[in-house]
Amino acid sequence: MSSMAIHKPLFISLEGLDGCGKTTQMDRVAEFCETRNPHGYILTREPGGTEVGERIRHILLDHAAIDAKSELLLIFAARAQHLKTIIEPALALGQTVICDRYVDATYAYQGYGRGLPISLIDELVRILRIPLPDLTLFFDVPVDLAQARRKGRPTDRIEAEGTEFFERVRNGYRARAESDPGRVAIIPATDTLAAVGQTVDAILRTRC
Repeated sequence: MSSMAIHKPLFISLEGLDGCGKTTQMDRVAEFCETRNPHGYILTREPGGTEVGERIRHILLDHAAIDAKSELLLIFAARAQHLKTIIEPALALGQTVICDRYVDATYAYQGYGRGLPISLIDELVRILRIPLPDLTLFFDVPVDLAQARRKGRPTDRIEAEGTEFFERVRNGYRARAESDPGRVAIIPATDTLAAVGQTVDAILRTRC
């Protein structure tokens, strides 16, 4: 029996580099949650999830240059709107929330990747009262494999960054996972979709 009650409206985030396969596994997570929660679930994403958030997402991913601190503040603006209008109301209704990227991405990309102080992100989390998910699935994959999976696809401003940037991002994710193993589950994502899916199922059965 998991420490989480089956009927509890869970907040689950999926994290990892572009090309790690997390978006593909979202439907699997949703299928599992549908059988556990009579109130249903919602799928959402960051940055985005709301009309305002999607407009901010467009700015963030466009190839126009953005200062690292401006990028960070835009992300938190989108997140505050997302929490207020989507995530918190869904949880209040008893629904499970499944989010493609959330606050761990900010620590990984803007903290480790951009080199902004982790303390600055911590402070924004504190001031804005950003809650952590109940469970985070981190799909870990080497940078070269993630890039190979995305070969030939159009790249946005962040995806166009170099290998060293994404190595720092991956290290940031791993550091977050190692510092909070009770919440963050590391999923090796180098195997087949079916094998990764079986790992996801096992984690969900254990923790949800």
